[in-house]
Amino acid sequence: MNAGRGLPSRLYATLLRLYPPAFRDRFAFEMVQLFGDQLRDARDRSGVQGVVLTWFRGLGDLAVNGIGERLRGDRPGQALEPTPWTTRGLGLFGVIGGVVLLSAFVVNIPSDLNLVRLVLFNVGAMAVALAVHRRQAARAPRLSRAVATAVVVANAWYLAMLLLAIGRPVFPEPDPEFRRITFYAGAAMWLSDAAFGLVVFRLRALPRWAGFGLAVGTFLGFLGMGNLELVSGDYGWFFSPLALGGIALGGIAWVVLGASLMLRHHARVANPGG
Repeated sequence: MNAGRGLPSRLYATLLRLYPPAFRDRFAFEMVQLFGDQLRDARDRSGVQGVVLTWFRGLGDLAVNGIGERLRGDRPGQALEPTPWTTRGLGLFGVIGGVVLLSAFVVNIPSDLNLVRLVLFNVGAMAVALAVHRRQAARAPRLSRAVATAVVVANAWYLAMLLLAIGRPVFPEPDPEFRRITFYAGAAMWLSDAAFGLVVFRLRALPRWAGFGLAVGTFLGFLGMGNLELVSGDYGWFFSPLALGGIALGGIAWVVLGASLMLRHHARVANPGG
């Protein structure tokens, strides 16, 4: 391909590694060219917002279609089996949760809808944890069960604190004890999600890079919690964009994991001890 193409096209070409090598050899040039044209048209019509929306749609297409092509064509000799409709439904909740997490980077969400966004995200994380446990339990049942339980409990705890906070006064500050418990719930949520990503990366029942991205992204999101005072301290210029980037990376990872669960067929995971 043309070595002189711009940074967005080079980045998109790198992300095409989600697809199997044979698919990239056949279609990569046309896909990069088409995406570059879409970016230029979006920038001319809507400016930065149009570019962001185009990237958002492009990443979603890469996640869903790239995973599908790999399962169909990059696993020779590996049996595929139908994905239960319950798993696909849980995966859909995960996609929705990841999308609403990312939506704050694209549109200005009214404060009265922010709670709905967080509820959808927590529900999506719990749904993916349950569905992924079904998928990877054959490889390491105890480890898979432990990390899935941690994700469900921590996200449910944080969700409960969000609901309990409804109607509580913001000024003056709420009860310090309530704030402290909310911080613990949020920390448990971020760290359990990060541990879940590491287990996905290790067990390889779903895309490893999505597990790694979830682990890194959610840990960086944890660093952005206000009580840690990293984003508001002397080094806020460093930790603030780092935490925001981590949240975006985590949102993309949730979307990819949810999309991979929604595929109609998935590779059968063999029990190493069977």
